[in-house]
Amino acid sequence: MKPLPGLAPLFARYFVQTMVVQFVLLLGFVGLLILLTSGAERDRIELQMAGPVRMIQRQLLSQPPAARATELHTIAELYAYPLQLLPATPAGLSDDARAWLASGNNWLDADRKLLYAPLPGTRQVLLLGPLEDSLEQGWLHSEAGLFLLWFGFFGVPMALLIYLNLRPHWQALKALRFTATQLAEGDLSARAANVKSPMFGPLAELINDMASKLERQMETRQALAHAVAHELRTPVARLRFGLTMLDEAEDEHERHQFREGMERDLTELDELLNISLSYARLDRGEVALQYETIDLTEWFEDLIQLLHPLKPPHISLTLDCMAGSATFDRKLMYVATRNLLLNAFKYAAGKVHMQVWLADGQLHIDVDDDGPGIPADERDRVFEPFQRLDRSRDRATGGHGLGLSFVRLITLHHGGAASAGEARPLGGARMTIQLPQHPPAP
Repeated sequence: MKPLPGLAPLFARYFVQTMVVQFVLLLGFVGLLILLTSGAERDRIELQMAGPVRMIQRQLLSQPPAARATELHTIAELYAYPLQLLPATPAGLSDDARAWLASGNNWLDADRKLLYAPLPGTRQVLLLGPLEDSLEQGWLHSEAGLFLLWFGFFGVPMALLIYLNLRPHWQALKALRFTATQLAEGDLSARAANVKSPMFGPLAELINDMASKLERQMETRQALAHAVAHELRTPVARLRFGLTMLDEAEDEHERHQFREGMERDLTELDELLNISLSYARLDRGEVALQYETIDLTEWFEDLIQLLHPLKPPHISLTLDCMAGSATFDRKLMYVATRNLLLNAFKYAAGKVHMQVWLADGQLHIDVDDDGPGIPADERDRVFEPFQRLDRSRDRATGGHGLGLSFVRLITLHHGGAASAGEARPLGGARMTIQLPQHPPAP
């Protein structure tokens, strides 16, 4: 895996790129500004210089020709730019400039910042400039000085801004990389913590959710693998014993009994594998919910009728259902409520009561029995896969220990919760399902 670049080179790269782009844009803007304002700048300079030129011309014309050079030297001491008196129009000027001067007008060489002014009544030409010599004194007006000034005003704030914005993103990326590395190495408990970057924060939450789901699925798979291996021992041992006894049986009646026992063991193995696979599919979220809005009274009365053949004769089952409707997956909720009732049938001494009620936008389903109840410190364990409490380890109640695990999974898929408590007034166990009455559409 390539190493993550440090903050310093990452900052330097973005800073240099930003400053280069900014500098190029600045040059382009200045060039465009000069292009658009060059004519206006020329007019401004000519207008500003018109007064000084006339004053110098008058002073020179007031002197005899021989004294004009001396007078100009005296006048030049009062100005910040050089003054020269040329005997005639310079030969290096363009034809347009020479014609302009010949007509008695001043001519500005904008590139070299030189102003030519004819001396009226003579062939002499007054040369002023370069006009910006006085402005180019000191470091501030040099190219290096201007660059330092630009860098100070724009570069330092830009560097601070880039650093403050880049640092949390880099730290978030570093944390995400570390978390991803841990997950890739098999540590599914790794989480991306304290990710404050608004850009990578949602990604961190997504990775954490993914890691939580993977961790739960791996725990479920491991628990299923161990539990199934443990559950397989009993029917496999009985099958092995049955095969041995089948070989030693002396008459057909004994062999028939052993075959029936082996068939029951094979049926139990098949049921165990099917229910384990169904549980794994549900835990992985491979079963999509098919929501329907259900009339509660009608649905739960039908449920009681469907389960009546499975109820032991000595058990009395009563239903108290509030009128109303709720939205849930009909098939999955049938499995959950069926498992709750079958669990109550196993442990009840003689009474099972189901209560269905609505409150604060939640659907509550309570199943009470008058059995021995569940110790408070073991109430969470009953929803774990393949868990049986001491009172059912002798298999007198049958089952594989996945019934209540299905209840919790189905309830979680509906956005609800399943819990165990004490039944009042029956005194046994109370199994409760609570889920949204009308969940939002997925």
